Amino acid sequence: MKPERIGDSYALICALVCGLGNIVLKVGLKDIPTELFTFYFFVFALIISLFPLYKPEVRKSIIHVPRKILGLLGVLSILFAFGIYTFQSSIRLIEPATVSFLSRFEVIITIVLAYMILKERLRAVEIIGGIIAVTGVLVLKFETTMTISHAATLMILSSFCFGTAEVIVKKYVHQIGTIRFVFYRNLFSIAIFYGLIKYHGQELYVPDTSILLWAALAAFLLPVIGRATYMEALKRINISRAALITQSTPLFTALLALLILGSIPTPTEWLGGVLIIAGVVIVKISEKQAVARRNAVDAT
Repeated sequence: MKPERIGDSYALICALVCGLGNIVLKVGLKDIPTELFTFYFFVFALIISLFPLYKPEVRKSIIHVPRKILGLLGVLSILFAFGIYTFQSSIRLIEPATVSFLSRFEVIITIVLAYMILKERLRAVEIIGGIIAVTGVLVLKFETTMTISHAATLMILSSFCFGTAEVIVKKYVHQIGTIRFVFYRNLFSIAIFYGLIKYHGQELYVPDTSILLWAALAAFLLPVIGRATYMEALKRINISRAALITQSTPLFTALLALLILGSIPTPTEWLGGVLIIAGVVIVKISEKQAVARRNAVDAT
């Protein structure tokens, strides 16, 4: 099998795994406060992130962290923690497929922030795609129920947090390091959610075994398998192609929600979701064509 086909398969598996992870979150959040569930989510994620530490060079990179990088890791952890918090708060309220549709808006936020902060070029086609995606968000925000509207607001905040974090990671990725970032993100997030639990006057307790299993499964599917399959895809295909394929995540989420939960988005939710995905796909196709043109120029 050609490397490109294998890469496509990994990207598709990533979309499927993330779709399944969304269903796991929906089920796991049913009978427990979001703050407590997310606290245990990061506890299990931290445990998983300890496995690479058997290598001396990895342990050294974790222990010896420059003050500037530690500060960046702290900022990133806050952004990711609140991005996940608002995402999970949203998925608790409405259909997981609709939340997955809304999560695609992160791509548009990232492009706008990259233009503002990193001074990256913003093409006319990307602006058109962004307008279409924003229209989809507005449909879900103003043409649906109050619950969906509230969830849409949460997902806009989530997209802003994740988009800002992605721009920072893009700028400092070589200084931060992937394993170091994952470890400290999980560690700091545990502290953040412990603080949120206390802030809301909740007790930190050990929930039922079934809930712990859902939290562990979500931590395994989303940060571990989802990220690993995406990285394997990027080894074989370019990022624009991988990003296009992973736009199928909401469709997998909708299918799994129908099969497992017996639920499906309303026609209005589908309309808003399709507009968001269409806008993002236009942006990604534009990026892919721009990269191809640059490569052609470099080759001459």
